[in-house]
Amino acid sequence: MMRKMKWFFLALFVAWGGVTLQAADLEQSSVLQGKVLTVVQPGAVVKEGDVIASVDSLVGAVPAVRASADGVVKEVLIHPGDTIEKQTVVAVIETKE
Repeated sequence: MMRKMKWFFLALFVAWGGVTLQAADLEQSSVLQGKVLTVVQPGAVVKEGDVIASVDSLVGAVPAVRASADGVVKEVLIHPGDTIEKQTVVAVIETKE
């Protein structure tokens, strides 16, 4: 009986660990509108708060999108020279949960 409980808890632990290591994709949206000046490249490692893209303004380049979590940039949906509006999804970050 004790042996079965041991295997049960081992299986439960492995299953729980697998769930916590799953990745999640987070869409990153702009908070400003304007002409895109810079954007990160796919595959870039970002930390929460890092600039994902910047747009042109009267005072120069300003961050339009910052990473909302640590992760890896999976996809970039804009390019320098594009004009974006507020709430435009500009990138997707893959995070570890």
